Amino acid sequence: MKKRMLFLLLGLLVVSMLFVGCSKGDQKKTPQNSNPPTTSQEEKGTGEIQNEEEIDYVLYLKHRDKPYIVDEAYSIKKNDERLKGISIEKFVIQELIDFKDFQAYVNPIPKGTKLLSIDKQNQKVIVNLSKDFLVGQKGTSNDTLLSIGAIVNTLTVLDGIEEVEILVEGKSVEKINGIDMTHPFGYMEGLYPDK
Repeated sequence: MKKRMLFLLLGLLVVSMLFVGCSKGDQKKTPQNSNPPTTSQEEKGTGEIQNEEEIDYVLYLKHRDKPYIVDEAYSIKKNDERLKGISIEKFVIQELIDFKDFQAYVNPIPKGTKLLSIDKQNQKVIVNLSKDFLVGQKGTSNDTLLSIGAIVNTLTVLDGIEEVEILVEGKSVEKINGIDMTHPFGYMEGLYPDK
């Protein structure tokens, strides 16, 4: 009987130690889980400032083998030397004109085309290109449409721009390769591959 009582007490002692040991472990874990790490206001502020210091833009480029344009996203720091003294509109069009063919993407702007001027009037941008833009349109009317669409869409995705008018040597052109140029263009849909 004494042996039985001893085993019972030892059993209770072992069970109680396990129970107490487990509950202490839970107590230690609870505070860590109840107080998840937080981000300080300073860290949040820094992230917002970094976002404000960059300008996002998109270049619309022609696909090498397919009859459509594709969008390529970029960003530039507001204090970048390339932006000194010029507008973001002028910068993105110059980037588009200067784009070097890369993999399946080719420059949609005819070689030799120069940006003569760019003028923003409210929500409309007037792009004045050299005659090389007109003379260089050697492909189909769809190729010309993609060329125009690349310029228009590159600009109209920027904040505050709704329309783009394209001039050649400072003058309005009635048609380029069958494309009516007598009106400003808004963002051009339907120039992308079907997904």
